[in-house]
Amino acid sequence: MESVAFWAGATLYAAATAAFFAWLAFRRPALARFALLAALAALVPHGLALALRWAEVGHGPFSTRYEVLSANAFLLVVVYVVAVRIAPALRGLGALVLPAAFLLLGLSVDSFALKSEVPIIFKSYWLYLHIGFAKLFGATTILAAACAAGYLAKARERRFAASLPSPARLDLYAHQLLLLAFLCLGVMIAAGSLWAHQSWGRYWAWDPIETSSLATWIVFGLILHLRVLHGWTGARMAYLTFVALALTVVTVYVVTLAAPTIHTFYLVGTPP
Repeated sequence: MESVAFWAGATLYAAATAAFFAWLAFRRPALARFALLAALAALVPHGLALALRWAEVGHGPFSTRYEVLSANAFLLVVVYVVAVRIAPALRGLGALVLPAAFLLLGLSVDSFALKSEVPIIFKSYWLYLHIGFAKLFGATTILAAACAAGYLAKARERRFAASLPSPARLDLYAHQLLLLAFLCLGVMIAAGSLWAHQSWGRYWAWDPIETSSLATWIVFGLILHLRVLHGWTGARMAYLTFVALALTVVTVYVVTLAAPTIHTFYLVGTPP
């Protein structure tokens, strides 16, 4: 049942991606409506697949690459749908967001059969906050980068960007989403520190992920500082948003695999 639900969700994400591409190419309103409906529909079987895995293994989606990446893709689409609900003009960004979600599912599927128990120290309220805000941080950063990409396309008058909001609005949305990502990262770090104190009696140990997360949070703050206090906007802020996305990918995925620590558990399913 879980496998059927997973592949049903993946198929609907693929259909939504194709429909978004077709909408940007042909500008048919019916294609836009179908694309958004397909993305919404995909959340149902995808969420069911995640719930079935949670019930089977007895813990949330934070162990093994399948659980982590699949849950990240789910939350990314949820954040996108909420953003479109708040600002309907962002609907066209689905052409960037849905392929990212589909890619995450593709990267997760080869570890679908891997299942593992989690140590008792992972069963903490602070851990759920820590992981939840980590996923929100990643999703909002991706959406901010999508707005930045849309800004560059719109500013250069690319034909496929005609359905997107004005460059000024995309620039503002990218900033607002980056600010939200900055706040989520801050909560993630704080909740992780409280969990560490509860589990090991210390708040900070300069773990590679802790250090990388702190460095990323500082860089996010500097980028926001350049906009708010120095008035940076436009293309240079769009490129800085891409820098923020790159740092996010390095922190969430690359450092974890390159420097085995307790955090390695959330991608490979076994502690170092």
